[in-house]
Amino acid sequence: MKSGTQASTIISRRQTMIGAASLTFALALDAGSPTDAAGLDSNGTNTHFSPWVSIAPDGTVSIMSAAAEMGQGSMTSLPLILAEELDADWDKVRVQPAPVIERVYGNPAFGGAMYTAGSTAVRAYFEPLRIFGAQVRRVLLDNAARRWGVPVSELGTEPGVVVHAKTNRRLSYGEIATFADIPATAPEIKPEELKKPSEFRLIGKDVMRLELPSKVNGTAIYSIDVQVPGMIYGAVATCPIDGSSPGSFDEGKVKVVPGVIATVRLPHGVGVLAQTPWAAFNGKAAIEGTISWNRTGRAWGFDSVKAIDDFAAAARDLSVPITADWFKQGDAEAALSTATTVVEAEYRCDYAYHAQMEPLNAIAVVSADGDAAEVWCGSQSPTMALDAAAKALGIPREKVTLHYTLLGGSFGRRGHRDDTYIVDAVLLSKASKRPVKMMWTREDDILNGRLRPITAHYMRAGLDSSGRIIAWHQRLAGDRVTPYMDPVRYERSGRTDTILMLGVELRSYDIPNQYCGQIYRDSGVRTSPLRGIGYTANKFVSEAFLDEIARSGARCPNGRLGHEVSCRSCARLCLHRLFKCTARGHRGNFGRPNQRKDQGSQFLVLLRLRHCGPARQCDRADSKQHRLRFGLGAVGAHHDKRWRCRAIQFLRLSGDAHERPA
Repeated sequence: MKSGTQASTIISRRQTMIGAASLTFALALDAGSPTDAAGLDSNGTNTHFSPWVSIAPDGTVSIMSAAAEMGQGSMTSLPLILAEELDADWDKVRVQPAPVIERVYGNPAFGGAMYTAGSTAVRAYFEPLRIFGAQVRRVLLDNAARRWGVPVSELGTEPGVVVHAKTNRRLSYGEIATFADIPATAPEIKPEELKKPSEFRLIGKDVMRLELPSKVNGTAIYSIDVQVPGMIYGAVATCPIDGSSPGSFDEGKVKVVPGVIATVRLPHGVGVLAQTPWAAFNGKAAIEGTISWNRTGRAWGFDSVKAIDDFAAAARDLSVPITADWFKQGDAEAALSTATTVVEAEYRCDYAYHAQMEPLNAIAVVSADGDAAEVWCGSQSPTMALDAAAKALGIPREKVTLHYTLLGGSFGRRGHRDDTYIVDAVLLSKASKRPVKMMWTREDDILNGRLRPITAHYMRAGLDSSGRIIAWHQRLAGDRVTPYMDPVRYERSGRTDTILMLGVELRSYDIPNQYCGQIYRDSGVRTSPLRGIGYTANKFVSEAFLDEIARSGARCPNGRLGHEVSCRSCARLCLHRLFKCTARGHRGNFGRPNQRKDQGSQFLVLLRLRHCGPARQCDRADSKQHRLRFGLGAVGAHHDKRWRCRAIQFLRLSGDAHERPA
């Protein structure tokens, strides 16, 4: 086993300065700090221009990727941003996962932790990576200018090459790397020196995702594929209720299972070690029925079917106090009292399982003395994975080497503080003094899943005599998320459950009086963000309710009944462009004169757009399940600095989405 520290290759302080100076999230490392900096090679032939970039004599450019790759493409997009400003030959770029050095590779959107979540990777790293690439390009130009004895202003670059047009001389990046002098201070790059979008060769172009061919041909390595010499297998019968622990169990039941080696008592369950995966699974199945659990968790006896009824009753009962005023604009209560018509509805959203393709697993090798460890796993947060392993073993984090792999899906499942599977692996390895691959079955993954929470929404809208919406009032009773998954963030944010509540705001519509209040509930159930966090439930509720209002005959936003209502400028722009596309013969029925009233197009304007999830409407006799049916729409994005990553998605309700029973 390798040493418990990070790789032993040393990067000098001078080398770390490029791509670090003047940037708050990439501080220079202390002299002599060990790091797996970009492209470190076994024979030492690469020149390391920064912690992000190294270049080999053959012109191969190695770039670090600081984001977890879970199918969203970050392994390609982040290095591509740097390569764009470096003017690298993309065919010669090689990408490596960055080591867990938060001062250099941390995500600015999460306080410098290495954490890929919330669709933040490109937005957070975009400007810094462009600057890092431009800095290395400047160093290459300076070295070429000195070699040729010409002003640097006379030089330019083509992909992977520095060019002196006056004399038709060329030096490849690989050639420069053999004699490059790396300055102690990073060159200053001003914003106006970066490429203009019209000059991009890679950004916005059709570039093959780097990991995709390996996924197609089956050679991609996920943590579940990792094999370590001498490895045995582990499975864990985990307590079904969070916060509880195992009491007694019948060890004799598992000892008779062929291939089983031993059982291990864990803080939250009972582990089974075996020679093969199926022996471990069979041993777990044999023992889990014999375990008596110490019922200290909050959720014992919790019934989610009954709970959602209770949540809905609390949301509708105006005497139940609001826990937190989440969004307030104008005076919705006063406007409701003066409204000519009040429309009411109730919506419910159940727990939802992440259903990522790869069940949770991790491989751990703990030293015989328990003072060092090596871990392989897929995680959205290498920072938290490393911290969890170190805490479980009671050793400094510097004694843990983490290899994070491709993730077989995630959607928030292996995100914030979601590290039980890593703890399982290191504790089983420590107990057995052998390498252990800990694997959850699909059934384990569902049983121990961290779910999108249940919510119930009581909606009221007030209309004036002309049918215009003048009041919007929402009471949301929902199971807590942020206090469970990240209590530190919850307290620092003033005890606001952002994961549960995001998306209730109707900033895209000019409804003058709006209110949404949260009714806090804590079931004790494991909860977590799922994909679009609060948006998946909350935006369905608001958009479906707007259609209910439209059905009642109101003048509704976004032309649901053909009436023009003032929307935000970006929405108007995208609507205008969409209608122009439709007029030119593109598919879709948006804007057609014969569009039915209950087929009104909808739009969501969000910083990060999410599609809508299912919910139940219970203000009708049949309690019919209603879902948005996706028709062909259009997605438009603004790429200027102000609106980068903003988008509008147009959805269409099917004709029978609001059919009433006869």
